[in-house]
Amino acid sequence: MLYIGHFSFDELERDQKQRHGYFTCVVDSTDVEQAVEEFKSLIEGMKAKNRHFGGIAEVYIEDIFEIQRVPEKATMIRMQSSDGEFPESVSRSLPFAENQGITAYGWAPDVRKIRAAGKDDVLEMEPFLSFG
Repeated sequence: MLYIGHFSFDELERDQKQRHGYFTCVVDSTDVEQAVEEFKSLIEGMKAKNRHFGGIAEVYIEDIFEIQRVPEKATMIRMQSSDGEFPESVSRSLPFAENQGITAYGWAPDVRKIRAAGKDDVLEMEPFLSFG
């Protein structure tokens, strides 16, 4: 069975600046309990081996999806909406994964790298759809 886990995390940077973020993991497993153990092992391994996970203090399970069969029509499985303007952030698909038969299409701009490069203008993504 295919399981998709969506997680949130709290992070403290070296300067004690607080951050918050999300990541999503996927695994083929026998049941949800085993999937949770696989996710736990992956996250603990990332914390131990990857400097980008070094400041993560807490990880929370937002939800885990069990995919019993792949839908024939597109299906939305998660939505999040936030107040205010879009915050400065980093967004990456397959950030530390070796290719395991997964291909990512698209790449969101990294606002921090653009600003660090001395550009005052923020690169905005082109809308996929516009309504209004």
